[in-house]
Amino acid sequence: MITNEIKKKYNAFWDRTSYERCTLFISQRTKRNSIMEGASVTEKWTDLKRRTQAAKESFTNIKYYAEGFPTVFTNFGPGNMAACIGGDYVLAESTIWFDRNPIIKDWSQIPDLKLYEESKMWKLTRDLTEMLCKNSQGNYYTSMADIGGSLDVVASLRGSEELLYDIIDYPDEIKKVHNKVEELWKITYNKLYNLISSYQEGMTSWMPIWCQKRYYPLQCDFCAMISPDMFREFVKPNLIAQTEWLEHSVYHLDGPTAVCHLDHLLDIPSLDAIQWSPGDGRKPIYDESYFDMYNKIAKSGKGLVLFSIPLSKLENVLKNISTKGLYINMGVENEKEAEEAIKIANSYGVK
Repeated sequence: MITNEIKKKYNAFWDRTSYERCTLFISQRTKRNSIMEGASVTEKWTDLKRRTQAAKESFTNIKYYAEGFPTVFTNFGPGNMAACIGGDYVLAESTIWFDRNPIIKDWSQIPDLKLYEESKMWKLTRDLTEMLCKNSQGNYYTSMADIGGSLDVVASLRGSEELLYDIIDYPDEIKKVHNKVEELWKITYNKLYNLISSYQEGMTSWMPIWCQKRYYPLQCDFCAMISPDMFREFVKPNLIAQTEWLEHSVYHLDGPTAVCHLDHLLDIPSLDAIQWSPGDGRKPIYDESYFDMYNKIAKSGKGLVLFSIPLSKLENVLKNISTKGLYINMGVENEKEAEEAIKIANSYGVK
C-alpha cells in the first residue's frame, strides 16, 4: 500500500530525524461520503456491515499525496477500553461517552476489572477491526482502536470529578487500580495488534502515522486538572512503563492546561514524539507563539506531530522550526496545492 520511499520517511520520523525533509501526510477530499447519511445514532456505531461499506467509500473519496496513505479509523470513541473491562457506555451523535455511569462507587469495593470478551463493546471493536481488515484487500490500512490513556480509563470508571478528589484522599487505591488498568490495556492492545498484523504490514491509529512496529498515541486528558507534581506521581510512572513496553509512541498533548507537564514528558527517554493540539477556541496550531515550544521539543531529541497546517502557513512554520522528526498532516483542495506543499517542504530539507 505504501512505497519503500514512503516507509523511509516514516522510519526516519520514528528514529527522530528526517529522510530528505519532514514527513508530510497530504490528503484531498474529492467527494462527500454518503453511505452513513440517514443512519440513527445506534446504527452509526453498531451497524458494522454499513460501517465497513462506508470505509471503502471513504478511502475512494480521498486522494493522497507525499506520505499520505489510505487508512480507516476503527472508531468507537476515545477510551473505549473502559467499556471492555466492565464499564458502561452511552452512544451519542459524534462520540461515545464512557464516564456517564461510573462503576467504581467505593474504593474499598472495586468491581472485577478484566477484559470481558463477551461484552458488547469488545465484540464491536474486535468484529469491526476484523471486518475492516478483511474488506481492505490491500487497499487501505485498518487502525488500532482508540482504547485510551490508562488513567483516563480509570477516570471513566470512577468519574473525573470524583477521581480528582480521590487523588488527595485515596492515592494508593488509585495507583493500584491504575496499574491493573495498565495491565489490561496491554492485553487489549495485544489482542487487537495480533489481529491487525495478521492482515497488514505495519500499524496506524486515529493518528494516521504508519509504523512498522507496535506504536500508540498515548494520552491523559485527566492531567489537565492536576499539577505537575501530581502528574509525576500518578501519570508519569505508567507512561514510562507503556512507552518502554511499546516499540514506538507519541503523546497527545491537548490544550494549554496540559503544557505544564511538558518537561515531565520530555524527560521520558522512550517517548518518541509529542503531538500538540491547541484546543478549541485557542490560537491556531501554526501561530508563532507556539514556535518556542516546538523547538524545545525538537531540542529535547523528540519528534513533533502537527495537524491541520494550511498551505498558506506551511512555509512560515518550516522556516522557524526544526524539520527533524517533524510530521505534518494537512489537507489540500487539488493536486497543484499538494505539489506546492511538497516543494516548500523540499526547500527546507532536514534542519
